[in-house]
Amino acid sequence: MTLRKKRIIIDGEVLVMPHFSGIGHYTLELIKAMDAKLVDHPNLDVRIFVHFRHVEKARAFGFNNIKIVRSPFSLRVSNGLKIRNKQLPLDLLFGKGIYVFPNYSSWPLLFSKSVPFIYDLSFEKYAEFAEPRNQAFLSEQVRKSAKRSSHIATISKNSKQEIHDFYKVPLDKIGIYYPAVDTNVFFKQTDQVIAAVKKKYGITGKYILFVGNIEPRKNLKNLLLAYEQLNETIRKEYSLLLVGAKGWQDGEIFDIIRRLQDAGDSVQRPKDYVEDKDLPAIYSGASVFVYPSIYEGFGIPPIEAMACGVPTIASDNSSLPEATGDAAQLINADDTVMIRDAIVRYLSDKDLTNSHVKKGAKQVAKFSWSKSAEDIINTLSRL
Repeated sequence: MTLRKKRIIIDGEVLVMPHFSGIGHYTLELIKAMDAKLVDHPNLDVRIFVHFRHVEKARAFGFNNIKIVRSPFSLRVSNGLKIRNKQLPLDLLFGKGIYVFPNYSSWPLLFSKSVPFIYDLSFEKYAEFAEPRNQAFLSEQVRKSAKRSSHIATISKNSKQEIHDFYKVPLDKIGIYYPAVDTNVFFKQTDQVIAAVKKKYGITGKYILFVGNIEPRKNLKNLLLAYEQLNETIRKEYSLLLVGAKGWQDGEIFDIIRRLQDAGDSVQRPKDYVEDKDLPAIYSGASVFVYPSIYEGFGIPPIEAMACGVPTIASDNSSLPEATGDAAQLINADDTVMIRDAIVRYLSDKDLTNSHVKKGAKQVAKFSWSKSAEDIINTLSRL
């Protein structure tokens, strides 16, 4: 007798958006790892639905064991229906199954299980740092998603506890599926590769690095002020390099950048948008990596920096201590003197630097796309 396969239907919207977000990267890597493991799970029928205009883009990812199916709903239509509370139950269109929603908000379902990914609650805990319309949208939609979920997926112990506290979801209904970095991509690059990439983006000299969106939640204001407090000798030898897209509410950040540049301090930004393939070289060229965020659901850039052999400084809040373990110097995000002193410590103490670089490699190895894929497959199989 042939057993009927269990159907898993994944919302592929984040995979085909014009600008690939952090959630898009996470979703793609997790699905790629799931795709590789499905040969060992013949009882599962996994499908990704995308708007019909993006089917070929989704197929280009080359999944071997996952089907791509067409959806009539574009991102604009989907969000419009969500805002107006006009969504039809999605399983009327794609059939009964377990539906996975990788981008916070879910669709209603009539006779199926719902598994939304809720990465963090920054839009609730730090609403002042979010674009107001997006904050209102997420606040409403994620509450609905949590209420109608059969299981909630998240990316850290900190986020799991916050989801439990905020939405009153039982802890045993929330699973952690950690992000990871591909160490075949993120590793210490050669001097020649670093030099070529620096030339490509107009980056000069030694630098202290930050990678992330230029926005208040990333706490760039305090990083810039901490850099300003470094003694003149260090500032002449090391610039501060900021790599990331413009976010929102960034006026004060750029005011400080201009003030420092006018005073002769070197704050660099790449002359062009940095391609993903060039990030490992930019990490590898850094003397120190600093990630002073006010809040993170996980914080992948510190793990990427560690994978590239760079001594790392991170905030002691939210999920960052969980992500970095004992391999980073942890700082109070509000304390510019502490940020400054952590930078000086790495630049002056080679024993500490070498110790943390070695610990960083071990910390990176704790996170695996293969392990997270196996965990989510097992969860979905049990639902």
